[in-house]
Amino acid sequence: MTKQLIEQMVEAAEQCLALQVAEASNEAIRTKLRNLAIVCRTIVMETKQQLSIPEVERQYKARFPDPKQTLREQTIRNKRPNGNPYMTIYREWEKVARTVVAPPAAIHRKDGLILRESDLHTIKDPTLRHQVTLVFAQNRSLHNRLNILKKLQGQGQIRVSFDDAGQPVLPAEDSLVLTSAEIEAVRDFIDPRKLKAKHLKRSKDDGVSTIDGRSVADPGFLTALQKISKSYEQPE
Repeated sequence: MTKQLIEQMVEAAEQCLALQVAEASNEAIRTKLRNLAIVCRTIVMETKQQLSIPEVERQYKARFPDPKQTLREQTIRNKRPNGNPYMTIYREWEKVARTVVAPPAAIHRKDGLILRESDLHTIKDPTLRHQVTLVFAQNRSLHNRLNILKKLQGQGQIRVSFDDAGQPVLPAEDSLVLTSAEIEAVRDFIDPRKLKAKHLKRSKDDGVSTIDGRSVADPGFLTALQKISKSYEQPE
């Protein structure tokens, strides 16, 4: 929406306030109406958030703690024969909010991921954002290796032998075998303690999610890594 349209809607909200104030029966109501408009305007125009009555009540109470100016959620919601002036003001700013606050971009699954790399900037905690970024990098690497293994399915078994140092070896022309460092990276990643240190956890479907529940890897991802790790265990 254009800036001009937003300005027009804000002006309409202010005119609505002026009308409700003029029709109010006493100064106490007029004060609460003005206070409500201030809170709604702050939420919409300064913090760029959609309105909700519980949030309006919370911010109203924080900004106007005077018991004489108290405005409760039920007061805003009450239906009155001649209309509720508080709800009228709220609805006007709700219209402004729908114009000012862009709806959050839908998160689409891409390459098997629920959380996209383009969404990382929305994580406010810098430590968590850094850890999730590392997970994306590891996930891409391991995802590529899993794709290679999938392509090899049905092409016969790959026999892995070990040298004297315990390193898995394949014929020189085959480059699919993981190095010891790569194997260790896989084992480190699936270690529950290492996941916890990175502010991650194993989800119920054996995927990976952040502590607050956002998925960063597909169901079965950790199980697949465990199978890869187990395939490199040296037989006794």
